Amino acid sequence: MNPRLFGTSGIRRLVSELPPEFVLKLAYSLGTYSDDKKIAIGRDTRSSSERLENEFISGLLSTGHDVIDLGIVPTPVVAMASEDYGTGVVVTASHNPPEWNGFKFWDNGIAYLPEQENAVEQIFYSGEFGDKGSRGCVEEKDYIEKYTERILDNVGEVERPVRVLVDCANGAGSVVTPVLLEKMGCEVIAINTETNGIFAHGLEPTAENLRETCELVKKNNVDIGIAHDGDADRAAAIGSNGRLIDWDNFLAVLAYGKNKVVTTVDASMRIEDICKEVIWTPIGDVAVANAISKENAEFGGEPSGSIIFPDVHLFPDGPLTAAKIVKMVSENRFYETLEKIKTYPMKRVKIFYKKEQNPENLMDRIKSEILEEFKDDIKKINEIDGVRITTDGGWFLTRPSGTEPCIRITAEAKTEVLLTDLIERSSRCIRRVIN
Repeated sequence: MNPRLFGTSGIRRLVSELPPEFVLKLAYSLGTYSDDKKIAIGRDTRSSSERLENEFISGLLSTGHDVIDLGIVPTPVVAMASEDYGTGVVVTASHNPPEWNGFKFWDNGIAYLPEQENAVEQIFYSGEFGDKGSRGCVEEKDYIEKYTERILDNVGEVERPVRVLVDCANGAGSVVTPVLLEKMGCEVIAINTETNGIFAHGLEPTAENLRETCELVKKNNVDIGIAHDGDADRAAAIGSNGRLIDWDNFLAVLAYGKNKVVTTVDASMRIEDICKEVIWTPIGDVAVANAISKENAEFGGEPSGSIIFPDVHLFPDGPLTAAKIVKMVSENRFYETLEKIKTYPMKRVKIFYKKEQNPENLMDRIKSEILEEFKDDIKKINEIDGVRITTDGGWFLTRPSGTEPCIRITAEAKTEVLLTDLIERSSRCIRRVIN
């Protein structure tokens, strides 16, 4: 059986596992699958991205497609361009470390569905590539102004001056977010904006990676801090007190008071306290976007800073999220809403397994261990993505990561004692299987 190419967010691998022959074959596969004459492509700021983009472009040209080269842009810019051209490709591994890279495909503003990925994968392994008869050509295009204008048209200018610090993580957000917020009327302090492939800190916007950024927020007396991941499809918020705002609180603030909201099975139960109806999905922006469209929801997002505002477009967008946040701050709604969110003790844990181990096989055995361990405690089971067990006073989710060789545990409870119990017992179940 051939190994899967795609995870929960496109293809991500170590750069050493992305040789030219692999990249060309992948481009031939997409070129064979896509009926669109023109395909838009952009990249993040990793040192390997330009090489991978050029190789991918070469493969697309060989299958007869014209290529719109967007250069270094946030992932949402590529998603927007795919609304115009049908197909979009972004070279990125998002928040993964610099030694990783990958590809994510877009179809008319929505990330490829699993069935589309499966079709490309089938072509990849069959080696039966199409030939459109003639070699395509490349056109370089600047899409940033068009993208920025869409956000400004939706969000507008701030209601009062907002002093904001933006950490672009030396990623693709560097070319958009500082200028966007200045156009909104903010006073912007932008850091880590060099796009030379050297990163000041890790690309995941975590408290550990943003320690110095949080200190700068407090030191510079700003109203709000914003931090992006590597491809700027996400945003994190840092309070004026210099503390990173909890992901689930961040999601809850943006969802507050809405009638119908879509979120993923790893999200906090506090979202149910502040919204009329919550629709749960598997993890990943594709699942969230599809549910928003199907259910006609007002808002959707994940507790990772991946946020979708369907009144603008159906893909997660870091600069748009940043714009929405500073607008709320200017209207005195952000911190005021944050104070209304009831929080519960919560923890997220990663347990890594050996790369040669099969995550699906591991999860089958882990599920059996968990059901046996918690057989007297289970109130409800949700298996749409991994295993989410609801107990009296809490819940936990166990699932394989789609981007790293690890099993993730997310747990929440009404007391610290119960939270510790859920984490320790579920961790033991996983380690018994992995070891």
